[in-house]
Amino acid sequence: MKYTTNRRINVRTIRNIENEGGLTLRNGKIVEYKTGWQVGITGITCKTPEEVSVLLHKGVGRKGNIGIWYSNGIYYIDISKRITTKQDALKVGKIMNQQSIYGWRPRKAGQLVWCAK
Repeated sequence: MKYTTNRRINVRTIRNIENEGGLTLRNGKIVEYKTGWQVGITGITCKTPEEVSVLLHKGVGRKGNIGIWYSNGIYYIDISKRITTKQDALKVGKIMNQQSIYGWRPRKAGQLVWCAK
């Protein structure tokens, strides 16, 4: 695990997430992992960066890994879990009704794999 910032994110960081882009946080800081797959366990949606910031700074941001994904004006915030194998991650993703899982290195970083229903 490597933190890409040494401070907690703020509203400006959230606003700078591009459409169809996202980031993963641990303890409110942007994080990257060397291996494994990230799977959303439970989540909510927000409409503004300010709503996301309040949510992250009021306890949810201290619940382990948090994924933020921005798509067409909506921020999706998930408490997520890192799972070692793709096969296990896909199983959990399907059970949790997730659309996709996120692959860390050594695969191509940022690889999304869709969870077929």
